[in-house]
Amino acid sequence: MDKNWIEETFKTKKAIIGLVHMQPLPGDPYYDQEGGMQKVVDMARADVLALQEGGVDGLLFTNEFSTPYMAKVEFETVAAMAYVMGALRAEIKLPYGNDCISDDMASISLAAASGALFTRGVYHGTWATSSGFCDSNGGGAVRLKHNLGIDDFKLIHYLIPESAADVGGRDPIAIMKPTYFLNQPDGIAVAGMVAGQKVDVSTLKTCREAYPDAVLFAATGVKIDNVQDYLAVVDGAFVGTSFKKEGKFRNQIDGERVKAFMDKVKELRKIYD
Repeated sequence: MDKNWIEETFKTKKAIIGLVHMQPLPGDPYYDQEGGMQKVVDMARADVLALQEGGVDGLLFTNEFSTPYMAKVEFETVAAMAYVMGALRAEIKLPYGNDCISDDMASISLAAASGALFTRGVYHGTWATSSGFCDSNGGGAVRLKHNLGIDDFKLIHYLIPESAADVGGRDPIAIMKPTYFLNQPDGIAVAGMVAGQKVDVSTLKTCREAYPDAVLFAATGVKIDNVQDYLAVVDGAFVGTSFKKEGKFRNQIDGERVKAFMDKVKELRKIYD
């Protein structure tokens, strides 16, 4: 595993990646037909600009509000995400990734067109989730990005998917081992049960001990009052809910919250960089 890709991509050893949660898209139950795609683009633009001006190191575009989630996203979802990212391309100033939630092959396919550099997904195990079974295809994912000519596209593996449990009830640290050895993941993301729920720091420490050379991410629940605890262990963090107005999941990004968070991170980096 090449740990240098974090610093090479984000110009820091402790990367903060802000989430751009796209509004419901065509085909989603809550899509705003009246506002249309222009509303989706405008709201995504506002979030991108607030995150960039606030000082984050990277962006991750997701179809977060395509609820309830599908095991495989529809073609129109991928097309709409590509449209939004393309419409904003000239305004995006940071390294960015994309994530078609629950559909890792779609995420990789989207990246071939969008220019995204990374994603996070499920590449090992079989999981019982709130939406049914999730069966991974790590080998297929690596082959797909190779066949699409994006070998450098980074696959960050969830240790445990959000809202999920291993079908066999096995220790997730243990069942990652063959995947870690054979698939050589570009990173491991440890998440809480749902968006905004903090990760147990002791779980991150256990993961760090088991995989000392891994690029390790905290995937949910990182806030201004606990970021110091996480940065002592991880190489990066995905931050969404904490950056939003009043810290509420469905609100838009609050630039002042981003700036205050990143000001604290910059002080903490003096310890690590």
